[in-house]
Amino acid sequence: MSIQILDCTLRDGGYINDWHFGRRTIASILDKLDRARIDIIECGFLTGMVHDRERSLFGSVAEIAEVLPARARQAMFVAMIAIGEKELHPDILAPCDGKSIGGIRLTFHQDEIAQAVDWAHIIMEKGYRVFMQPVGTVFYTDMELLRLVEVMNRLNPYAFYIVDTLGSMYRNDASHRFYLIDKNMEPEIHIGFHGHNNMQLAFSNAQVLGKIQTKRTLILDSSVYGMGRGAGNLPTELITQYINRNISSRYDVTMVMDIYDEYIAPIRREHEWGYSMPYHIAAHHVCHPNYASYLIDRQTLTMKDIEKIILSIPPDYKVVYDRSLIERLYSSFQSRKIDDSAAVAAIGREIAGRRLLLLAPGATLTAEYEAILDFIRRENPYVISVNFADSRFPLGACFVSNHKRMDIIGQELRSLHDLRLILTSNLAGSGRENCLYVDYDSYTGGEASISDNAGLMLLRLLRRCGAQAVCLAGFDGFDTGAPELYYSGEMQLDIPGSRARERQEKIREQIGELAQEISITFLTPSAYDPEGEA
Repeated sequence: MSIQILDCTLRDGGYINDWHFGRRTIASILDKLDRARIDIIECGFLTGMVHDRERSLFGSVAEIAEVLPARARQAMFVAMIAIGEKELHPDILAPCDGKSIGGIRLTFHQDEIAQAVDWAHIIMEKGYRVFMQPVGTVFYTDMELLRLVEVMNRLNPYAFYIVDTLGSMYRNDASHRFYLIDKNMEPEIHIGFHGHNNMQLAFSNAQVLGKIQTKRTLILDSSVYGMGRGAGNLPTELITQYINRNISSRYDVTMVMDIYDEYIAPIRREHEWGYSMPYHIAAHHVCHPNYASYLIDRQTLTMKDIEKIILSIPPDYKVVYDRSLIERLYSSFQSRKIDDSAAVAAIGREIAGRRLLLLAPGATLTAEYEAILDFIRRENPYVISVNFADSRFPLGACFVSNHKRMDIIGQELRSLHDLRLILTSNLAGSGRENCLYVDYDSYTGGEASISDNAGLMLLRLLRRCGAQAVCLAGFDGFDTGAPELYYSGEMQLDIPGSRARERQEKIREQIGELAQEISITFLTPSAYDPEGEA
C-alpha cells in the first residue's frame, strides 16, 4: 500500500479561529508544509461567502495562487468546496493552469449525491483532480455505500473518502468500510480517510488502515496538533513521525513542529480543541460534536446531564448540527416551572431593611478578604454567596443555579447544614433541607450565551424580592488578566479567551441594564464595574 498525508490545518483547523490565520501566516504554513514534504496540502475553502485576505476562505483559485510558495513546489495543493455549507459553484472556477491548486475536495451529504456528481464533472472538465467526500460515512448502510461506489466508478474521481464525521468509528468500523470499498471500486481511485478524535481513535484507525494489504493508495487526513473543531483531527506530527519510523523516512517532522510552535500554539492559548468527555459522549451516541460543544460552553451541566440531553436528540437531527434544536433541548432540560411566589415573599422578608452583599467566587475574595470582613462588621449586611459556600464568611444564604456547581460544593454544604439555600427549580429534588426553590425560567435572560449566568439570575431574583441596592464582591470577570480567576482551584471553569471576553462584555452590559432598576456597587475590583477598567 502507498500512503499519502493530506494536511487540512488551514481548512478544518479554521473552524477553531474562524479561519482568521492572517495572510502571512497562511503563506508561511503552506510553505513549511511543502518543505516538510507533506504529499497533499489543503489551503482552505473555496467559497462564495464573504471573505477577506486574512482568512483561509478564497473566492477563486487566483486568490489561492497568491499565497502559494513562489518556488518550485513538491506537494499537490487543494481546496475544499462544501455543498450546502460554503459553496462556490464550479461554473465560476477558472481552468486548472498549474499556477494554483491542482485538486478540489468536494464534500456532500447523502441527499446531495446527484448534485455532487454533477459538480464533480464540471470540476474535472476544468482539469482538477477531484476528491469525493461523503459526510458521515458511518450512516451509510453497506448497500448504500456499495451503490455510491458504483456511482464513483462511473465518475472516476482522483479519490473517494471514508469520512468519520462524528469520530465514532472503531477499528472494525473503519476497516470494514475500507475492505468494502477496496473490493468494489476501480483500482486507480485512491481511498482517503478523514478521522476525528472524539474517542481518541483517529491515530489508531489510521494505523489500522495503513497496514491493510492492497495495491491502492491510501490518503490520511491530518492537521498540525490535531487542530479542528470539537475533539480535533489526526495530528500531522504524529502520523508523519509514525510513517518515518515504521514505513519510510520521508517527512521533515521538525518543520511541522515549527508550524505548531510559531502559529498554532498562540491559537491554542485562545481556543480549545481536543478530546474531552462530552465529545466522547457525542461520538458514543453517534451525533454531531457541536451539540457537545454547545453543552460544554454552558458550564452548568454534569457529564450525566450532557448525556441525557444528547440522548434526547431526534435521530434525524444527529448528523447535521441544529443550533436552535440544542438550545430548545437545553432550556427544556433546565426548565422546571414552579410557582415561587411563597419563596419570593420569604426571601423578601429575610432581606427587608438589610444591606445586601453578594459574593461570587472570584480571586479577589482572597486578595480583599480583610476588606470584605471589615465591610461586613461595619455594615452588617445580609450576605448571599453565588454558586459556592465558605464558612470563612458569615453567610445568610447560598444561591445555586446549576448542577455542576451543586456537585462541586455538595460536601461544603453538608457541613453548613443550617445555611439557607436558595435553589433554582432545575435543581428541584436535591433532597436538601432549609431550601427555598425559585423558578428557573423567571430569572434567565434573553442573551443565549449568558441566559442562566448565576450572578445575573440572583440579581433579577433580588429585584423581584424588592431589593433596592446590592453590593458585589468577587465578581471579577472571566478575562481579568490575573493568573487565577477564582479564589479556589476547584471553582475553575475552562473558557477559551475569545469566548471569555465575549461573555464578560455581555454580562457587563446586563449588569448595566439591571443597574437602572437596582443600585449596584462593587466592593472589590471587577471587569463588570462601569466605573472601573473593562
